[in-house]
Amino acid sequence: MNNPIQTARQLSRSAGVRRSLGLALLAAVSMGSMSSHADPGDFQAMPGLWKTVTRVINHGQPGQPTIHWHCVDEGADPWVVFADLSVPGEQCQRSYGHRRSTALAWTLSCTGHPAVNGHGRVDFDSAEHYTGSVTLDDRGEVVQVEGKRYAACTSPSD
Repeated sequence: MNNPIQTARQLSRSAGVRRSLGLALLAAVSMGSMSSHADPGDFQAMPGLWKTVTRVINHGQPGQPTIHWHCVDEGADPWVVFADLSVPGEQCQRSYGHRRSTALAWTLSCTGHPAVNGHGRVDFDSAEHYTGSVTLDDRGEVVQVEGKRYAACTSPSD
C-alpha cells in the first residue's frame, strides 16, 4: 500500500506547483494589462533632431512637401511639438481630445463662411517615427504629416 506520509508530500508538492503556476499566470496577465493602459502623461516620443514632412492635400491630391527640421527636448509638450498642424486658409481652434502614450487626437472648430469642424490625429509606430493628418468635415483630409527622428541634438540652439 501507499505510504501516507509520501502521499501527503506529493499532494502538498502538486498544490504548491499549482499555486506557483497560478501566481505566474496572474503576474503575466497584470503585466499585459499595464502595457495596454499606458499612462497618457508618459508620451513615448524620443527627444532629438526631428525631420517633419508636411503635405497639403488639395482635391484629394498631395501637394509639394514642406520640410522642417527641429530639436525636441525631453520636457517638450507633445501637443505643441507633434500635434501643431495648421489648416491652410483656415483659422481653427484646437480642442485637446485624447492622449495616449503613442497617439494624439483632437477636434477642430474653424471659423469662416461657412464655419467647419474637423479632427486631427498623430500616431507613433515607434519612438522615432510618426504619421498624422487633419481632416475637415466638408473637405476630407487636408493635411498629412510624417516625422522621423534622426539624431540627438548637440546644443540648445540646434
